[in-house]
Amino acid sequence: MPALTTTSGRPSVRKKLMTTLLVSQICGSTGQSIALAIGSIMAASITGTNTWSGMPVAISGLGSALASWPLSRLMNRSGRRPGLALGYGIAVIGAGLGMVGVTIRSFPLMLGGMVLFGIGTTSNLLARYAAADVSGGAERGRAMGLIVGGSTIGSIMGPMLMSPTLRVGALLGVPETASAFLVSIAGFAVAALVIEVFLRPDPLVVARQYQERMDAGRPVGVARRAGEIFADVRVQIALATLSISQFVMISTTSTSPVYLHDQGHNVQTIGVAVSLHLAGMYVTSPLSGWLCDRFGRLPMIGVGAALLIVAVVLAALVPGSDRVLVIFALFLNGVGWNLAFVAGSALLTDALSPAERAPTQGLADLAMGLMGAFGSAAGGMILGLWGFTILNTLGAALVLGPLAVTLLRRPALAAISSEGR
Repeated sequence: MPALTTTSGRPSVRKKLMTTLLVSQICGSTGQSIALAIGSIMAASITGTNTWSGMPVAISGLGSALASWPLSRLMNRSGRRPGLALGYGIAVIGAGLGMVGVTIRSFPLMLGGMVLFGIGTTSNLLARYAAADVSGGAERGRAMGLIVGGSTIGSIMGPMLMSPTLRVGALLGVPETASAFLVSIAGFAVAALVIEVFLRPDPLVVARQYQERMDAGRPVGVARRAGEIFADVRVQIALATLSISQFVMISTTSTSPVYLHDQGHNVQTIGVAVSLHLAGMYVTSPLSGWLCDRFGRLPMIGVGAALLIVAVVLAALVPGSDRVLVIFALFLNGVGWNLAFVAGSALLTDALSPAERAPTQGLADLAMGLMGAFGSAAGGMILGLWGFTILNTLGAALVLGPLAVTLLRRPALAAISSEGR
C-alpha cells in the first residue's frame, strides 16, 4: 500500500507512530543489552564452569520465544499496543528477579528472572511488524530497518549508563554485580509507558482500515488457513531464514565474552567486542531496509547468509589472541544476521494480508526464538566440549542451507519478493 496520508480524517499519523515505536525500541534495547553483556560472565561466575555460560541468554531467548505466540494472539484481538506494553511490563519484573538472583548468587532464580526478562525482547522484535502495518510494500523494508536500527542507540546507551547505575545501586544497597539490572528495569519501564500513552491509533487497526479502503469498502477477506499460509514458498523461505540465522548468530556469539576472557583479554576488550557485534546487528538496519526495498528480499537474504558464513569461518580460523580479527568477525556476524533478519521479516510480511499478519508473525518469532534459545545453550556446551573453532565451523555449515535455497529459488520468486501485499 502507498504511504499512509490520513487516518480517520486526521492528518497523517504515520510519523507519530513510527517515532513512538522508535523511542520504545531504544528504551527496550537499552534494557536488553545488559543480558548479552553480563549474562555469560555471571553464569560462569556463579556456577564455576563455562559449560553453562550460554544459559542466561538461552533462557532469555526461550522466554522471548514462548511469549511470541500469546502476545501475537493478543495483538490480533486487541491491537499492537496492548501486546507491546504488556511484554515490556513483564520484562521489568524479570529484570528485578534477575537482580535478586545475582545478588544472592542463586543461579535458578537468576534464570527464572531471565525467562521473564526475555519477554522484553519479544516486544522489541514484534515492534518491527507494527512499523510494517503503517507502511506500504515499497517502503516496508526501510520502516522495519529504522525500528530495528533503534536498537543501536540502546546498545550504546546501556554500557554508557553503567557508571551512574553503579552509583545509584550503591545508594539503594544493590551489589555492583547486580546493579546492571537497574538499567533494564528503567529501560523496559519507560518503553512500556511510551507505548501505552503514545501508540494511538493502533498500527494494526490502521492497517486493516486502510486495507478496507483499498478494497473499495469491502471487508478484509478471511485469513487463509494455516496450511495454505505455510504452503506459500515466501513464508517458507522467510521462516527458514529467520530461524537458521538466529540459531547461528546466537550460538556463535553468546559465548564470545567467555571465549575472549579465556584467551586473556580484559573487560574493556570484551566490552568493545560486544558493542561492535551489537552495532553490526543494528546500526546497518536502515541500510538493510533500503537494500531490501531497492533490490528485493531474496538477494538480501543471500547476501546476509554469505556474510554470516564469512564471519564464522573467519572466527574459526583466526587465533583467539588476535583480538582485532576476532572482534571484526563478531561485527560481520552481526551485519550478516541483520540483513537476513530484515529481509526475512519483510518477505514474511509481504506474503500476508493484514488479517493474517499477527498470528503468523507470532509463530515466526516463536520459531526464531526457540532456535535462538537452543543455539545459545548448544553454543555454551559446544564451547565447553570442543572449543570455539568447532562451534563456528558448525555455524558455517548450517547457513549453507538457506543460502542454497535462496539462490535456487531466486529466478522464480525475484518478482514477488519485492512486492507488498
